[in-house]
Amino acid sequence: MLAVLLLALFVLETRAFISLSSTRHAFASSHLAMTATHQDWELPDEVPSESSCFSSDLSQLKMSETRRRRLQHEAAIRNKFVSGDELILLRQHALSLREELQQARLLQATRRTHELEQQILKIQRADAEFVYTMNLERMYMAEAEGRDEDYQEYHKLAMEARSALPQYNLDGLWVGKYGDDCYEMINVTYVGDTLIAYKVTGHSTVPSGEISFQANLSPFNLQQQEELEPIELGDDAAQQWECKYLPRFSGTGQVASSGFTNRQFVQGQLIMVKDYFSFAWIPLGHQVFFGRPSAELALKMMQEATPQSRERAHLQRCMEETILLQEEAQEEHEEYFYSTNQADYYNQKGCFE
Repeated sequence: MLAVLLLALFVLETRAFISLSSTRHAFASSHLAMTATHQDWELPDEVPSESSCFSSDLSQLKMSETRRRRLQHEAAIRNKFVSGDELILLRQHALSLREELQQARLLQATRRTHELEQQILKIQRADAEFVYTMNLERMYMAEAEGRDEDYQEYHKLAMEARSALPQYNLDGLWVGKYGDDCYEMINVTYVGDTLIAYKVTGHSTVPSGEISFQANLSPFNLQQQEELEPIELGDDAAQQWECKYLPRFSGTGQVASSGFTNRQFVQGQLIMVKDYFSFAWIPLGHQVFFGRPSAELALKMMQEATPQSRERAHLQRCMEETILLQEEAQEEHEEYFYSTNQADYYNQKGCFE
């Protein structure tokens, strides 16, 4: 199964020189037909802990009343929806209810049909992705029919639901290990429902300023493609990371030979790992795990970056955006991986399932 193969990607490291002759720039979104006969899953021995490098300064900041109200509003929106493993299990339950609903309709069991419809509707209202999808469809329809007030209302509801989806809240700086002792920084941004990761620090193959990877986050009903099932962790890893299922999304990753030659995009997948994420370059069997950089690590990488004013200015803007996101996360008591000892973290022996 494809999910089993994705489990194996965390223990694979590619060391071969990449030399690809074609220069395709088409972004594939078809379902991958791959199989594997064993489960190899590597995670760190310990779940990354939050660094205290920001806490001393942020604790002294005074929050404005406007910002406090905004954070309270955002928290209220998130509380309307379920997430994580609870959402996966809820969707599985909804699927079984739909099957039962079909039987009830065939038997013309009116009362039971109504009960099942209400249960399914309740589940759908707690699913942020479903609410996002439905309101986008209604928004587009209202726009086509010239109903401006309805368009604004559906747009507001769609954006509220979107803000509760973890895959849409990855803006800012992240650091990942791209190869042996090669740590690179990316800046994540969004264009519509497409996540785009630009390289802030470059490499001899793909330089800074270029796209490292991108992922299509469009709801399944809008993109009309086969949905990727979440990866299911083994019991030990699930207990350690406090999650059983890892959602994933189709994407493309850029690869190239030295000097940014023979560049092309290959099929990949974005995998959510609680508050972190990874990206898999499928044909290469290579996967990179990303964490939020600490202030020390970001400054170190900034100093080591090519001393060009444009690149350094871009890095500084990315860092300021990430600090703001981390500041808001701390005010909401959320935990993020601040990789103060990045090299030590990645050199740990894996946890195998």
